[in-house]
Amino acid sequence: MTRDAFMKELAYLLQDMDTEDRQDALQYYNDYFDEAGPDREPEIIKELGSPEQLASIIRSNLNGELRDGGEFTDTGYKDQRFARPGSEMPPAEQASGRGCSHASAGPETKNSSGPAAGEREQKPPFTSRPLKIFLWIVLLVLLFPVLLGVGGGLLSILVGIAGLLIGLFLILGLCTLAFLAAGIVLIPFGLAVIFSQPLSGLMTAGTGLIFLGGGLLLLSLSLLFYGRFIPFVLGKSADALDRLIRGRRVQL
Repeated sequence: MTRDAFMKELAYLLQDMDTEDRQDALQYYNDYFDEAGPDREPEIIKELGSPEQLASIIRSNLNGELRDGGEFTDTGYKDQRFARPGSEMPPAEQASGRGCSHASAGPETKNSSGPAAGEREQKPPFTSRPLKIFLWIVLLVLLFPVLLGVGGGLLSILVGIAGLLIGLFLILGLCTLAFLAAGIVLIPFGLAVIFSQPLSGLMTAGTGLIFLGGGLLLLSLSLLFYGRFIPFVLGKSADALDRLIRGRRVQL
């Protein structure tokens, strides 16, 4: 393992620590490597041990577990409590933590390094988005007959209303033109024959007046229908469609 790989692994294992403490620890060992020089990097890595062991020692020291009697030195972390009676722990074992593998601190070291190592193996949790999509699909499938029935009914009503408006539009216009035309034709014809056939002329002229009056009444209704009602319906429909489009844009 090279120095860069060792320090990157150590930085990864210490990423859950406080930023200032992590930077101090990394700066300490970077300085240690710099003082030793590139030629001694393999030797220093061997003395320090694995990044996991060194990260465990750093955490234990910051958490106060190794605060009494332990300190960082040029060869890593040393704690005389882990040395055997009558013997001095070699610097390499002190730095790497191998000397405490059979001591009481061993389980704590494993436990402290466990979460950091497990973070890399942790699988991403199952998010709720796929579950929501699946539930929406199931809900739409179950409600499809109801939605189809309601939607079909509403569509039929809308089509019926549109057909009624179109029918009124055509019928009112045609009836107005027909009544006005009949009145305009019958009145002069009745007046023309009133002298030769008084009774027929009067009836024809009277019928023409009736048609003309009906035509004028239909003309008034046509003006209201074409000039007021149709623009009102078209304006409301355009407003509703505009609100619907804006609402969808806001949701997107």
